Amino acid sequence: MANSKTGRLSSINIGAENPGAMLDPHNYHEVAKEFLRYFDISHTGKPDLTQLAQVLRAFMNIPYENLSKIIKFNQFHLDVASLRMPNEVWEDYRRYRLGGTCFSLTFFLYCILDYLGYTGYPVMARMKAGPNHHCAMVVVEGEEHYLADPGYALDIPMPFLHHRQKRYRSAHAGVEIRKSSLPSHYHLYTFNREQFQWRYEFVDMPTPMSEFLQHWLASFTWNGMHGLCLTKIQKDSLIFVHNYFMRETRIQGKKNFNLKNNREHMLKEVFGIPPQIVQAAQEALEANLQWERENGLFHPKSNKQD
Repeated sequence: MANSKTGRLSSINIGAENPGAMLDPHNYHEVAKEFLRYFDISHTGKPDLTQLAQVLRAFMNIPYENLSKIIKFNQFHLDVASLRMPNEVWEDYRRYRLGGTCFSLTFFLYCILDYLGYTGYPVMARMKAGPNHHCAMVVVEGEEHYLADPGYALDIPMPFLHHRQKRYRSAHAGVEIRKSSLPSHYHLYTFNREQFQWRYEFVDMPTPMSEFLQHWLASFTWNGMHGLCLTKIQKDSLIFVHNYFMRETRIQGKKNFNLKNNREHMLKEVFGIPPQIVQAAQEALEANLQWERENGLFHPKSNKQD
């Protein structure tokens, strides 16, 4: 939760001295139940693709944003306490319409699917910035494997083992998965009427939680943490914000906005995030950059966040 004066978000102590317990999905089944009740999704006891699609569509309400991550990093720096676990993500969504970046969103989804009885595991992905700069979930149903990626707002599970898959996620944009020449490697592309872009290559191989933790902690000093970034997919548009720039992409085309004079108002209107959170994130961002410089961790050309 955020303090009205400082804007600091809630933190939890579970597993702070035991990272293994911290990343045990069974510890978050209660918040998984809350998520399902909130979005009116029944626990049928029989995991299937219909229910999986329901969960992914509900997950689209939780935005990709790094404001909450920037604020937590300012409090704890490179400590496991900086990780925003599912109960914190859920509380901050309910109260402030915050979300998270790929690691916190993927782990939250993992916990929900674990509670529902799905067989699945987190996987790492290579982006242009380098290896292990993105993560998602693979869900196994029968003989097929499905990609579930809350970071790229896939609102349906996408099979990828045996054939190329192309799915539209709005009136003007879609996602396609293609098999790589390497065993168990797959490429994800996004496309619209104007362009077709490679986004990442993932490996269909379970990521051990100890390794997932190390990649998650490393992500706090990526270039993506050097600016405020938010994304929201709506029925007929995609909203992207980076610092004081906002782009709205619709089927009719793109429209850019300069948020220099009204960023807090626009983020409240579009995302529902209170102005004090935006202010706190901007202050934390500036302090984090100074801390990174003082500790030799600021490498602006070395990597980017997903």
